[in-house]
Amino acid sequence: MNVPPLVEVQLLPTRIREIKRDPLNFMLCHQQRYGDFIHYPLRVANVFQATHPAIIQHVLQTNNRNYSKDTVQYNTLSRITGRGLLTSDGRAWLQQRRLVQPAFHRTRLEGMAGVMLEATQAMLRRWEAHARAGEAIDVDEEMMQLTLEIVGQTLFSIDLRTAAHELTQAVLTTLDYVVYRAGAFIAPPLNWPTRRNRGVRAALRLLERTIYTTIADRRASGADTGDVLSMLLHARDPETGESMSDAQIRDQVMTLLIAGHETVASALTWSWRLLAVHPETRARLEAELDAVLDGRLPTVADLPALPYTRAVFEETLRLYPPAWLITRRAEGADQIGEAAIPARALFILSPYVTQRHPDFWPNPLHFDPARFLDGAGPPARFAYIPFGGGPRLCIGDQFALLEARLILAGVAQRFRLHSLPGHPVQVDALVTLRPRHGLLMTLETR
Repeated sequence: MNVPPLVEVQLLPTRIREIKRDPLNFMLCHQQRYGDFIHYPLRVANVFQATHPAIIQHVLQTNNRNYSKDTVQYNTLSRITGRGLLTSDGRAWLQQRRLVQPAFHRTRLEGMAGVMLEATQAMLRRWEAHARAGEAIDVDEEMMQLTLEIVGQTLFSIDLRTAAHELTQAVLTTLDYVVYRAGAFIAPPLNWPTRRNRGVRAALRLLERTIYTTIADRRASGADTGDVLSMLLHARDPETGESMSDAQIRDQVMTLLIAGHETVASALTWSWRLLAVHPETRARLEAELDAVLDGRLPTVADLPALPYTRAVFEETLRLYPPAWLITRRAEGADQIGEAAIPARALFILSPYVTQRHPDFWPNPLHFDPARFLDGAGPPARFAYIPFGGGPRLCIGDQFALLEARLILAGVAQRFRLHSLPGHPVQVDALVTLRPRHGLLMTLETR
């Protein structure tokens, strides 16, 4: 695949403000106007916007060792998660990846299905009262709480049902702070007693208290439940024989707790919105579920017979990828096509833009799950990267696909979700893509 030519674009101060106000629209418009390989020569850095699959593949896979996560995006996120899998690089990342990878083996994932279904059914029982009363629910908040409960139980064997709402709000508070810090030229240190900082520190205390209490309880019991937490507690450095400290385990748990639930919740939220505004697609989904399941709960064994259910989620990930922005820093000089890349250059990749590219996706703004049926799929490698790509492909991609399909099947059998008339729906490009005003929907019992 040929690399497109590089186009240099000067950014005026007004454009910088536009980026902060609406980054999705900015990147889309610039891709449409200037192409797939743009250089912004700023006074403080060389910034490249790359939306072509060939360039993305070069950065994420072919020459991935030259491109680190030493960027504002990941360094700011590390203030919350620490240096876990998501924000670490090099040897430290590789050690962590090898340690955690077995927890996401296919056989382990299949064993998690029961927890996923049980949590979904508990949520649906709560929804019955709202349906009878004709009350709207905030689907965004419901999906956040549900996926938090699931990741807590499946990965760490902790019951977050009673604390899910409080912990969800704490996660959102900390992630909102990440977005704020990443976009602020000057911001007061976190230990300054501003109103925002006090809220963030309180949220962090709640999350860390939950995590450290869980670590202490598991150490005291000595139990090996075979989950991620047990793997972390029993891990030994191959060279020194030392175990991980509580602080190191905290970083991994915080990373997986946050990244493992907010991303799936975001995609599920947009799934319900898209199905509500495309009733013909919803009808086809319901027909598949009725024919295969006939009213019973789905199982892992049913999933191969539910291709349209999977396609609905994959198409949602195309239009609304939770990880809408990927950044990398060039550690050394590089050559991409005819373009010379200087060391320390910043690369901005956007699955949101690439997955709406008309050269690779016909009628790209249309919601059409059939794109992913009958062996179809991405028309080019790295044209579809909702989970990233290359060695840093998301470790939880199969976890997310399993969880999402079970939740979609379980919910769509019982309820139709309808958009609430008059409720504004706007995409907010935060750490993930979320509805700015929540997503209020009404429930119709099937």
